[in-house]
Amino acid sequence: MENPFEIIMQRLDRIEILINEIKKDSKEENELLNIEEVAKFLKISKSTVYGYKNKNFIPFMKKDKKLFFYKSEIEQWIIKGRNTTKNELEIRSNEYLFESQNR
Repeated sequence: MENPFEIIMQRLDRIEILINEIKKDSKEENELLNIEEVAKFLKISKSTVYGYKNKNFIPFMKKDKKLFFYKSEIEQWIIKGRNTTKNELEIRSNEYLFESQNR
């Protein structure tokens, strides 16, 4: 029979690992980037980032004539621009048709 204290210690170790992962993720979410870092992250020029900013295409903050960007917001902005595949559209339409038939 296993030692109950060993079982408890193993579970505590797993909990500690999960907590550390959550802390790491929350730090990355709040990471602020400057214009150079955003350009490098997106693999585009700084002038393109400025153009996106001027057209309000990209989420940004301005403080004392400096631009800042949350990395998490940039990632979400990229995801929103993702095109839907034909397969995904078919699935959505089938789900819609199925739901409308069951009403």
